[in-house]
Amino acid sequence: MAPINFDRAAEFIAAVPSGRWTAFKDVAEAGGNARGAQAVGSWLARRGHEVENVHRVLNADGFVPDGWRPAGPGVPADAERVRTVLEVEGVRIDQSGRAAAEQRFIVADWT
Repeated sequence: MAPINFDRAAEFIAAVPSGRWTAFKDVAEAGGNARGAQAVGSWLARRGHEVENVHRVLNADGFVPDGWRPAGPGVPADAERVRTVLEVEGVRIDQSGRAAAEQRFIVADWT
């Protein structure tokens, strides 16, 4: 497996606009390894508070990860707060807690 360029991955996350969300696998792809979603999740669990817009990174199906915990200060405290922040930013969240698929930000959207 090719190593992930976490600096580039962080740039991608920072580029996710308000009202949009992205998935761990998209971040991994932006970092150079489309199969590195799990490594991205581990990295964000440890250092996510250092990454702008980290709350916009969700599971590929649009759900806030079940084990969401803030990595540090300045990050929403739990999954419910992540959903609230996303909704305030304009992401549509359905009754089951899933973000609207058409609002997903992918690598092809990144300029």
